[in-house]
Amino acid sequence: MSDTATPQARKKATTNYLDKALAKISLVISHTEPEVLQALNKIMAHKDCSKAMAIKTALVEYARELD
Repeated sequence: MSDTATPQARKKATTNYLDKALAKISLVISHTEPEVLQALNKIMAHKDCSKAMAIKTALVEYARELD
């Protein structure tokens, strides 16, 4: 069976998979790391975004600081 997914569909599926994975990470964080959850909540409020996007934002911002 050949792969007939278009590049756009493949990209959308990958993005969806990553967002779900980040949402699962945020669920674990919310139960085990209250300080991290507070930080994510601040990012979510400031950026008006989901927990998955808040995690992405935090990682990107931290990487920029390292440069």
